[in-house]
Amino acid sequence: MFKKILIQLSGFFIIAFGIVGIVFSRLGASPIDAFNYFMYTITPLSLGTLTVLSGVMVALICFVIERKWSILFSILFLITVGVFVDSWKYVFDQLPAAWFENYAIRIPLAAFSLLLITIGVALTISTGLIMAPYEQLMLIIDRKVHNLGLSKMMIEGTFLIFAIILGIYTKLLWEQVFVMTVVIALVNGPLSHFFAKKFIKRKERLS
Repeated sequence: MFKKILIQLSGFFIIAFGIVGIVFSRLGASPIDAFNYFMYTITPLSLGTLTVLSGVMVALICFVIERKWSILFSILFLITVGVFVDSWKYVFDQLPAAWFENYAIRIPLAAFSLLLITIGVALTISTGLIMAPYEQLMLIIDRKVHNLGLSKMMIEGTFLIFAIILGIYTKLLWEQVFVMTVVIALVNGPLSHFFAKKFIKRKERLS
């Protein structure tokens, strides 16, 4: 169990880097991360805190629907992600701002960050521990619509609408809703699934 928790935390650590890296690349983030970033720009709360709060909101929705205490337990993992996000953001804030004006840095950073997110997600999936609230909500919706892809689209579409509204309000829309938003939507799921299968097969070979 300790090893699984360690792998889970490692996955969160990697995911947090990816989230912050994509935000700093300003080429488009996932709808959820874009929403959190825009909220960060208009509130006194940190990006990590807002990452936790949006996840808690989704967890509470899941709990109201299913009344499973394991859903609330996932909030503990969310807090860990929030701490990692704020830690990585602090590191990125120390880097020269001029770096993030250069496409020669921003494009590779965005691509590398997306790769890390998919690897991090795959690591957390491979442990078989508590799922993130967004994944739990996706499965709850899937039991109603019987289409996992549609369930994912409904969640991300909802956050995308909120992100666009906030992006227009903050006048920062194209920083976090842009090309990479589309790329993430297309490749995040397949890549995460690919790496998860690799990690699970490796675990089976070693067991």
